[in-house]
Amino acid sequence: MSGDGASGIRVLVVEDDPRMLDVLASHIERMGHAVRKARGAVEALQLLEEGPADLVLSDVRMPGMDGRTFLQVAGQRFPELRVVLMTAFGSIDDAVEAMQAGAYSYVLKPFKVELIAAVLRNAAREVALGRERAGLRRAIGGKWSADRIIGTSPQIQAVRRVIREAAALSATVLVTGPSGSGKEMVARAIHYEGPRAARPFVPVNCAAIPEPLFESAMFGHRRGAFTDAHESQAGFAEQSSGGTLFLDEVGDIPLSQQVKLLRMLQESEVTPVGASRPVPVDLRVVAATHEDLEAMVHSGRFREDLYYRVNVLRIHLPGLRERPGDLGALAEHLLLEIAHEHGTPALGFTEGALSALSGHPWPGNVRELRNVVERAALAARGRRIDSTDLPFAAPAPAPACATAPAAIATLSEVEREQIEKVLRLCSWNRSAAARILGIDRRTLFTKIQRHRLAVPGGRDPDGDAEG
Repeated sequence: MSGDGASGIRVLVVEDDPRMLDVLASHIERMGHAVRKARGAVEALQLLEEGPADLVLSDVRMPGMDGRTFLQVAGQRFPELRVVLMTAFGSIDDAVEAMQAGAYSYVLKPFKVELIAAVLRNAAREVALGRERAGLRRAIGGKWSADRIIGTSPQIQAVRRVIREAAALSATVLVTGPSGSGKEMVARAIHYEGPRAARPFVPVNCAAIPEPLFESAMFGHRRGAFTDAHESQAGFAEQSSGGTLFLDEVGDIPLSQQVKLLRMLQESEVTPVGASRPVPVDLRVVAATHEDLEAMVHSGRFREDLYYRVNVLRIHLPGLRERPGDLGALAEHLLLEIAHEHGTPALGFTEGALSALSGHPWPGNVRELRNVVERAALAARGRRIDSTDLPFAAPAPAPACATAPAAIATLSEVEREQIEKVLRLCSWNRSAAARILGIDRRTLFTKIQRHRLAVPGGRDPDGDAEG
């Protein structure tokens, strides 16, 4: 191990002078690094083919292939390789030229051993950081990889394929699909399977930010920009710089703020409220919506130029009812996750339970399915989940064509009945009911008032007084 606590690295020394080669290799070994020796560039390339190195120390003037040619060839074959060039005949111009050609560092002979030790310490820190990032990417990426999107239907197979293609690119991605279908999971898979995996993933629910606060929340503000701005605050865009900004429900961004988001995408910069100059940001944007953005463009509620900016790559995530063949596998997968979280056994589903699951319309999609499986798992208490454990009744048969029109409920009546049913199922907890229904809590409260649904006791379990 090296003296500063960083792990030892793999070093290849390339030097045509045998004595210099042995002396340098001996010093590097005493510093705690693994060393291999090559007496020329051709031999060094052969050794690199046999096994990787983290850093190469190479003389410049050597018979046959010189150090600069070796730098070029090695850079093409091993892009991650760090090459330090050593020479007794160099100049400042030579050093600049070598660095521009891709050299990690440039050392003039004769040099002190401490100089080489410093170069190796810096390289060891970079290697250790790279290994840490790779480990983090594997750990987090395993949780959010495309393989975690369960299903064998052609639609889901296509989704997984496009996620992997999008992850390797930096283009903006638009994820569409109904509420509760898993759009954020798609966004996270794009992030964690790509080169930005070790950097921040910042999710933003655009629908939840009040319009007067949107600019400050998204782009930040400077101290004194407004009455309560006691300290400067970075916005979501700055917080995600280097990583991914996930704009959930992008269709709900206020029209007045859309032009500022467009500028961020075009110029890779934002101007915080109260700032005199823009701040550069390096981020990739993944946007998601359950709205029809094309229709919003035609109605003037969404800027056409912004639409083209966010819709560079597109992934459509189908609702659960569009892929019924995936339902059983997805329910089993969710049951395993939930059982692990609660420390309960996962014994699966009876045929009756699977049949009941298949007959449900799933307006809340995967989000609703998870809620149903979690409640059923807790109700089953260590046995296979049966249809009686599921928190919904069998769906009513569709009315026959001969049914008199007067017997058919209106859309408003159907909506009222469904909302009341879900609220009772959730013990009148609006937050839980909103998640199942696939709408936000504020919209649900509006519908409760519209349909004049009476909450038992005058106060709901969320803690808000009615009225």
